[in-house]
Amino acid sequence: MQQPNHSLSESPATDSTDADVGKQGGSSASPGPSRSWSAQVRRGVDLQSLYALVYLVVANLIAGVLNLPSVAAALGIARQPGLGDLLGDLVMLVFLFGTRGQDLLGRGSNPVRYKAQANPGPAVLVGAILLIMLASSIETGFTWVVNQGSQALGLVYHSTTSQIAAGQHGFLSPLDTAILVPVVEEFLLRGVVMGRLRPYGRTFAIVTSSFIFACLHGDITQSLFTFLLGLVLGFIAMEYSILWSMALHIFNNLVLADAMMWLTQTVPARTGTLINQGMTLLGLVGGLVVLWLIRGQLADRLRANSSRPGTYKGWISLGLAVLVVLAVVNAAQRFSLA
Repeated sequence: MQQPNHSLSESPATDSTDADVGKQGGSSASPGPSRSWSAQVRRGVDLQSLYALVYLVVANLIAGVLNLPSVAAALGIARQPGLGDLLGDLVMLVFLFGTRGQDLLGRGSNPVRYKAQANPGPAVLVGAILLIMLASSIETGFTWVVNQGSQALGLVYHSTTSQIAAGQHGFLSPLDTAILVPVVEEFLLRGVVMGRLRPYGRTFAIVTSSFIFACLHGDITQSLFTFLLGLVLGFIAMEYSILWSMALHIFNNLVLADAMMWLTQTVPARTGTLINQGMTLLGLVGGLVVLWLIRGQLADRLRANSSRPGTYKGWISLGLAVLVVLAVVNAAQRFSLA
């Protein structure tokens, strides 16, 4: 993971106004007692959680409208698998720019970063990919545990991953899930949400936006994966730019998910199983090796970006609690009687 000029723990995107953001809460933070600071953080978490909730509600409303028989017939959605999802995500992209245009255009007080002082080197990108594969391997193991537990209780677990696999038909579905979805999700989570939480601390913003990312998926196993994925993408977006986190997100969805899914479904079942097992083992071993190599740098990074006392009390937030409840309800609906 190390190379002469760029290591995974570097801060090429850090500028002078960011130097003390972890401990001081950013240049916009006003001094005051810990309780007052916690209240400021709680308000920030509330606002971003509620914005993510509004996004989720609007997305479901759009999906519901596009699935109406009259609308589907008028747009020809029924004849084009994946067209409805593609149109829905395009509408959500318009929603994001319509409501947070200043942020996404790189203006205002919380601009999205599209440029950095330096780009991540090959070692950083390879390390990030291996960590994403490690997250996928953890999800695979956790899914097995959930399936075994469900069977013991007489339940069937319907994972999001299996539903996506069943719905991948034609070229529009992969186009949506592999390219448009990552772009929309990066603008929302690593752009708007993480950007607006950044004044409360870089690590805090990465972890909190990753947790909100997980809540939006509402699936016990995929939420674990998206939380871990969000940590990796959040670091890349924070240290380099959102364009690199988008690129890694697209690589995950296009190559590690869709392409591998297509490959394992094309070859004989035994061969497909061996490929999946090999990828899981590669992610597990490779990701753990990366974590071992950067353990010192990671510890230094966490110390350097530690937050002010009372910052994490901001998680005691009504907006975040609503997201958690909705995520639990959605996760529960994925279990049915055998």
